[in-house]
Amino acid sequence: MPSNYYDQERPTRCLEAVPRQQKKWLSFLTLRFAAVLCQMTVVICFAWAYTEHEKPVAYIDGLGSAWSSINLGTAAYAFLWSTIFLVVVLIFNCRVHPGASITFDCLAFLAQIITVSFYVNEFAEYQHGGYSENTGEAKRLYGVECFGIAMMFLGLIFNLVLMIRASMACHVERKAGKQAIQPKFEDA
Repeated sequence: MPSNYYDQERPTRCLEAVPRQQKKWLSFLTLRFAAVLCQMTVVICFAWAYTEHEKPVAYIDGLGSAWSSINLGTAAYAFLWSTIFLVVVLIFNCRVHPGASITFDCLAFLAQIITVSFYVNEFAEYQHGGYSENTGEAKRLYGVECFGIAMMFLGLIFNLVLMIRASMACHVERKAGKQAIQPKFEDA
């Protein structure tokens, strides 16, 4: 049995995606799947909130649909990236280079942290007096937006953890590549 990821046998068509013999792949794919679920929930919440803001459910100076669309865009990006990653790993059984994961998870994390920070800032101003119309629909809209924000925070934490894990994997891969290239000098 191979001792580490680099000693494992590799399929002929492409590199194996995850070190299955070390049982680390389960936690890795669980994190990615949790990120997909969080982002899918955020996309659903803010897509519904966008349509509700287009109706005259709650009056918030017309900025509700604009802010919802910004969060919808960043959540859709994170959802799309994580879904593509899972498809490549699980269906095509190919390895995604850790550098690609660092790049795209970092973009997803930064985009979400920026948009959700601005959204919470604007959302706080509207919540001092509540939405102008405190009907049942406006309260439901408020609840869905709060839930969407909470799920976005959870999803960006998953993206941060995945980015850190990819950084560690990239470091290990780079270090293993250097050791394989550099000749070993023995003492005479």
